[in-house]
Amino acid sequence: MEESSIVYSQPEVIYVAEYIKNRLYFATLAAGRREARSTPNIHFFSIDNELVYNNFYNDFGPLNLACLYKYCYKINEKLKSSANKQKQIVHYTSQNQQKRANAAYLIASYAILYLKKSPKEAYKPLVTPDGHPLRPFQDASMGVSIYNIKLLDCLNAIHKAAAFGFFNFEDFDLAEYERYEQMRNGDLNWMVPQKFLAFVGPSTELGSVHHPPEHYVEYFKKNKVSAVVRLNKKSYDASRFTRAGITHYDMFMPDGSVPPRRVLEHFLQLAESTTGPIAVHCKAGLGRTGSLIAAYLIKHYRMSAKEAIAWLRICRPGSVIGYQQAWLEDMESELWRDGQHYRLKYHGDGDMILHHERGIYSIANKMENKFHQTLDNKRFDAIRYDKNLSKSFNQLFNLVQMHFGQMGF
Repeated sequence: MEESSIVYSQPEVIYVAEYIKNRLYFATLAAGRREARSTPNIHFFSIDNELVYNNFYNDFGPLNLACLYKYCYKINEKLKSSANKQKQIVHYTSQNQQKRANAAYLIASYAILYLKKSPKEAYKPLVTPDGHPLRPFQDASMGVSIYNIKLLDCLNAIHKAAAFGFFNFEDFDLAEYERYEQMRNGDLNWMVPQKFLAFVGPSTELGSVHHPPEHYVEYFKKNKVSAVVRLNKKSYDASRFTRAGITHYDMFMPDGSVPPRRVLEHFLQLAESTTGPIAVHCKAGLGRTGSLIAAYLIKHYRMSAKEAIAWLRICRPGSVIGYQQAWLEDMESELWRDGQHYRLKYHGDGDMILHHERGIYSIANKMENKFHQTLDNKRFDAIRYDKNLSKSFNQLFNLVQMHFGQMGF
């Protein structure tokens, strides 16, 4: 195998970054180039047109959790492939600023998750010799973005989310994520394991394209969702959830607004006192919903505002919009302080951060729930069998008594 210089010497690429010595690289195409062709010593590949962000307006990333999972799986397969055993593997991207930012986010996140690099270590190779920064990500509002999150914010979010057990790609149901993020299946995404689920607002209004509450009940009950929080104006009767045994709360706030103090305090108190996951929605399940869940992340996981925003957008693209971003940053110090006091009061350690045994979309968790449901069903069948047996015995006993009574005994 030749030294790593063979990648740097290729005319197709510039800005080469090495992630595994003599093995894995990230590169940007040279001006005028559309692709890089593999050689006997180098395997080139790109995901620019394969893993694509579905934008709302001018937003373009970061790519969602499903895309990150697919990318990590792809890299691991390429590294394990016998066909690539003696080859250097190069992920290349175009000079398009949006494509390049997302591609850089993917390989740096891979480096954190599988190469055990810190966010700064994963980011450092991406700094170009001319010091030209990668384009920051913007929110899903119309027009010029007033607030951005940078790649390093996303990497810090991935690092913390993995450390807290928010997700685990060794136990991740990709099919479930991709199924339920679709509007026809409910447009919902898990944010925090066994705690928060964000979804589009249900509606029973005539002509609405949204689903009625009944569409969600089966999934909610299967995942033990105990409460629904509505943040927008009423478009369905809350009893359609409560009749199914799911508690319902109204915490109205105007579209595009930041949470009033009373709503923030009510939401956090509810989240801290409720056993079981909480499903939260506004109209689209993005701005108001994301703002309150982000506040919880800042308070209880000591994420920065930008890290919380980044994580929510990785789970549910488009989350937190407009001035809600700046509001979260303004609230950051207060929420950190409140979180420390809360942990000190209830756990005796202000610096303790909860770690989740299983992450969102956990296959193992689903299997365990199914197992317990099967046991419960068997117990129910056994109890019903015992009752039927007892009833039959009593009936038989009564018949015997009647028979012997008629015989004069």
